[in-house]
Order: sequence, then C-alpha cells, then structure tokens
Amino acid sequence: MKKLSFLIILTLGCTIVAQAQPINRATPESMKRAAEEAEQTNNPYYALEQYEKIYEESKDKAVMVKIAQLNMELRDYADAERQFGRLVLRDRKQEYTELLYPYAMCLKYNGKYAESVDFFNQYLAVGKDSVLLESSKREIAGAEMARKAKQADNLLVNNAGKKVNKPQTESSPFSSEGNLYYASMDAKDVITADDKGGEDWYSKVVVSSVGANNEYGEATVLGTEINREGYHQGNVSISPDGGTLYFTRVLLTNNVVSESKIFYAFKGNDGWGAANEVVGVNGDYIAKHPSQGELFGEKVLFFVANMPGGKGGFDIYYAAKKSDGVFGLPVRLPDGVINTTSDEVSPFYKDGKLYFSSAGRTGFGGLDVYEAEWNGSVWSEPRNLGSGINSSVDDQYYTQSPDGFTGFLVSNRPGPNNLKSKTCCDDIYSWELERVKVNLNAVTYRLRRKNEKTNPPLVGSTIQVIDVSDPDPKSVEEKNNPSGSDFQFKLQPERSYMIIANNEGYRPDTVKFNTVGVKKTIDVEKKLTLRLIKKEPDSIVVTTNEPIRLNSIYYDFDDDKILPDAEDDLMFLVDIMNRYKDMKIELSSHTDARGRDDYNESLSQRRAESAKRWMVAKGIADDRIVAKGYGEKQLLNQCKNGVECTEDDHRFNRRTEFKIISGPTSITIERKEKRE
Repeated sequence: MKKLSFLIILTLGCTIVAQAQPINRATPESMKRAAEEAEQTNNPYYALEQYEKIYEESKDKAVMVKIAQLNMELRDYADAERQFGRLVLRDRKQEYTELLYPYAMCLKYNGKYAESVDFFNQYLAVGKDSVLLESSKREIAGAEMARKAKQADNLLVNNAGKKVNKPQTESSPFSSEGNLYYASMDAKDVITADDKGGEDWYSKVVVSSVGANNEYGEATVLGTEINREGYHQGNVSISPDGGTLYFTRVLLTNNVVSESKIFYAFKGNDGWGAANEVVGVNGDYIAKHPSQGELFGEKVLFFVANMPGGKGGFDIYYAAKKSDGVFGLPVRLPDGVINTTSDEVSPFYKDGKLYFSSAGRTGFGGLDVYEAEWNGSVWSEPRNLGSGINSSVDDQYYTQSPDGFTGFLVSNRPGPNNLKSKTCCDDIYSWELERVKVNLNAVTYRLRRKNEKTNPPLVGSTIQVIDVSDPDPKSVEEKNNPSGSDFQFKLQPERSYMIIANNEGYRPDTVKFNTVGVKKTIDVEKKLTLRLIKKEPDSIVVTTNEPIRLNSIYYDFDDDKILPDAEDDLMFLVDIMNRYKDMKIELSSHTDARGRDDYNESLSQRRAESAKRWMVAKGIADDRIVAKGYGEKQLLNQCKNGVECTEDDHRFNRRTEFKIISGPTSITIERKEKRE
C-alpha cells in the first residue's frame, strides 16, 4: 500500500475527506495528538481545525506554520498567503527564510505575479534547499511569462454551471456524441470517514446531455457495470470512434490510495457493457488518466503512473494495443522532452498532438496545459497553451472536439460553487475558439445626378460574390433584392473576393477586397455604385481605334461559316467602307473563355478571316481589312476561366468588332434598328 498526499488523491478524482471525531472537552495535548493523527491518516480538514484551536490558545508560531502548510495543501491559497505572510513579513530574526518559497508560490497562485517574483528572488538570496532554489528560477520565468500573457480575443472559457459542477471536485470531462461524461461525487459538504457506505461517499462516472440554451443538464449516474460499489470511479475518456470507455477504479484504505487500476467497457445497443480490467498497463503502482491515441501507425493507450524508475512523481506512459483490452509493455515518454522531475498528468491525443498538464515546466500556476507534436519519430518541445486555458492555479484534463474549436478542461480557478474556499475544488470548464467570420454587407447605389448631393440607394439589384483566392475561382453566392439595396453574405478569413453588382439599365460595378489577417469576427460594408445607361442617339461618331461591336454576327458552335443573320451587319459595314474610300479597318473576332486558350484564338482568327472574305467578295479591297482573332484575351466581364457565369454573360464576350486603323480620324454612322 502506497501512502499518497491529499493533493494526489484529488487528482485521482476523489474528493475532500475528513475524519469524524467524538465531541469532548479537549486539552491542547489531546488536540495536538488528534491533529497529528489526522495528518497521518490524510484528514487535512480535521487536522487544520485542531491546529487552529491550538493556536487560539497558544499563539505558537510553529502551529501557525502547520496551519499555513495545511491551507496550502487544501488549496486555500488566500488563507495560506495570509498565514505565511504573517510569518515571513515579520521575520526579523530570519527564522522562517525557508517559508519564503511557499509564500511566493501562494502569491503566484493568487495571481500576484509581480509580488511573487520579488519573494522568489528573496529566496534565491537566502534559501538552502537546492531543489527549491532551482524551482524558484523556473517559477520566476513563469510569473514573468504570465504577466505579459494575454488571452486570445477569440477564446471563450466558461464554468460549465451548477448542474455540472457540485461543491465537491469534478474531474475528467469527455464529450462524445453530444454527451458529457465525467467523474463526480454528489455531496454538498465535507465527507467524513464515518459516511462510508453512503451513496455520496464514492466518486462515480456520470453523463450529462445538452439541454436548452446549449447548457448541460443534471447528470445521470452510469450503471453498476461501470460504477462498482466500494470503489471510487474516475479519469474518464472515450475512444475516438465512441465505442470504448476507459476509466479508473480507485480503492482507499484509511483515506490512503491503496489501489488504482484502469478499466474499459464497450458500448452496445443498450449502453455501456460490463467493465473489464485493462491488461498490460496495471501493476503494483497507481495507474490513471487513460486516453487512446496513435503512435508509429498503431493504436496506443496513453496513461499516467508512478512506476518505479520514473523521472517524477507521476509520468506519462504509452502501451501499444494488441487486441481489445490488451496492451503491450508500458513505455515512458521521453524524460526532459515530455516528463519532468515533477508530475505530468491527464494526457489527451488528437491529430498527432499530445496535450497534457505538467507541474515541472515554466507555467502560469501549478499544473499548466501543454501541447507537444509528434512528427513520426520524435516529440517537439512542449508549448504552453497560454492564458485562458491556463490560469494561476491548476489546469488539467484538457480535451478538444474533432473540429478543434471547442473542448473542456478542469481547473480550481475561483468558482461559484466551491466547498470550503474559492480555489479548493476542481470545476469543469468549457472552452471555445470563436469561429472567425466576416459579415459582408454589400449596398448598391445609383450614381447621383447633377441636382443630387449623394448617391441614392438602388433597389432591385443582383449581387454576386466570387472567391478568387484559388486559380479556379468559385461563386460564393448570388442574391437578388427586389425591394432593397442591402445584401448580407458570410465570408471566410484569409480569402480574396470580388463583388459584382448588376441592375437592368445600369452599368455593372465591381469591388475587390480580401480578408487576409482577420483574427476575429468583423463586419465589413462595401458600396457599389451603378451608372445609368443613357439612351443611345440615332447616330454615333466613331474615331480612330475605337472598337464598334457588330451585334448580329454569330457563328455555329465550333464553326467559322458566315450565317445569314451575320450578312446584314457585314453588308452594313461594306456600305460604310464604300462611303469612306480611304478607310482601312481591323476586323476582329472574340470568343468567351470556355475551351482551351490556344483553340479559342485559332477559332476566332478563322472567323475573322471568314468575315473578311465575305466583304472582299462584296468588292472591298483585300488590303483595306486586317483580320484579327483575339480568342479570349479581351473579355468584357468577369467570366474568365473557372468562373461560373450565365449564358448571357458568356454571350456578351462572343463578338465581332471593327475599328478604324487609317484614313479618316472620325466618321458618322447612322444607328440601324436591330432585327427581331
């Protein structure tokens, strides 16, 4: 049987236990014996109560030291800070220099980082304990890091609420298929050893479901298949496929952990089946915190144990899975890389990354959460997950949802429903990374007239938003608003977009912008101003190099033969050239973007030459016409390769044009009516 400290019992998922004592008139000697016996049997609350009574009568500073130490063990850091402070701040004879270290730790736990650095430095100057001297340097670095740290703007951390968090400690939250599994002891007060046998004495695996307002409701205790009478159950985790439940069963003998083993159960149609002990990872040591993962291409079980030969009190191990419930020999994760001389606990593996808590690294408080990445052969240097996930106290049991945007953790940061002090007991917290969104509001306006001071809103428009980040642009969405001028779109960060606004009778407007560097949800407004298309006059003046579109010249698909409808426009152009005998023109043909670029250029060249031959056959000299095929090089709208467009949009790009390249600098053309 191994005797463990009270704080380790808490980490196992058990909670606060006190020894009931007979009520008699006690003497200082009997109270001291009772206090010492309570310490030996891991009943710190009763020991504290006795020492406080002794101090009231004796004012003995040695008793005050005991009170301060017990308050720190019980994680009542506010009271511990006061008690240690009364000793070290009035220590003119330097009798309590070794207490500078725990006092500095209490200051750090209470978030007083600058003050803690001062007292760690004082301990470095006068302290004697080589381990604490080295630890002081690390704690100073952690306090300085915490002073500069800022919680990410998009990180939200919230207490899971009173329906989940009872006055006692909760542990190991794990979400699976919309349910939250965790370990809890449903007791509202300190439990005494005389309460054994009662339902509230034992920690059990429970499950809670999400209810209204996305909040978890009252938990249901799992059946006797999981929760065995006479044992504390805890350290819950579930395999990624949702089919296997891992947990620990802990046996206390005289308030001391005498056994802690890992079990598993499979999920069937009627819920979780009978639990069985995992083979290969249990032994004559404390095994806890199981979590399934993957290494070297095979499934493994990560877990925590205090095996002989370990680097610290508790180290993280893994064992390769051989079959259901059977694992190979445990392998300790690398010393110095993952495991330290202090405790490492609560491993969680996801997508090549191991998340765990450690008390032996530069951190904000006691246990901090870290992330190490596996590259197939070695682990990276662990990274502190930062403020919000980590606090000035203990943070552990970190998990992530499959998408990585939500998860849970356990912390004894000041909570609303704790048993004895604000930091005594662990609560479950949910965390969420706010999904960064860009809320686009596109507004269409009409270009103002001379008598208008501003551009008025333009209703009835159509807005198309195109993601142009990739070589193959895609339309995000197209919206029409017959009665308004506002359009709302949900966009993504780190993208480039183009907005196109159309309205019948108006020239389109286009706006480009990007969301690169956006780190939190923002609202963006873009204004598009459309110009009214004026009614065309009966005649137009054409100047040199001004392209004029011939609207009726079309061709069959993949053909350059002049169709009957095209002859009307070509004859119109022949008449103009007969009127201006010295005029030379470029006769050009254009395609849309569909098809290969080189093929489109060749096809358009053949079509231009076909139109030229038709005009030459009507008497126009060959040297007065330059036939030119541009293919898709001179598109008139956004319909380039990969952009999804309507047939009308593509047709707008398929055209035949002419422009004056020599001869008169300008000509007047009577506009002819289009044939129906």
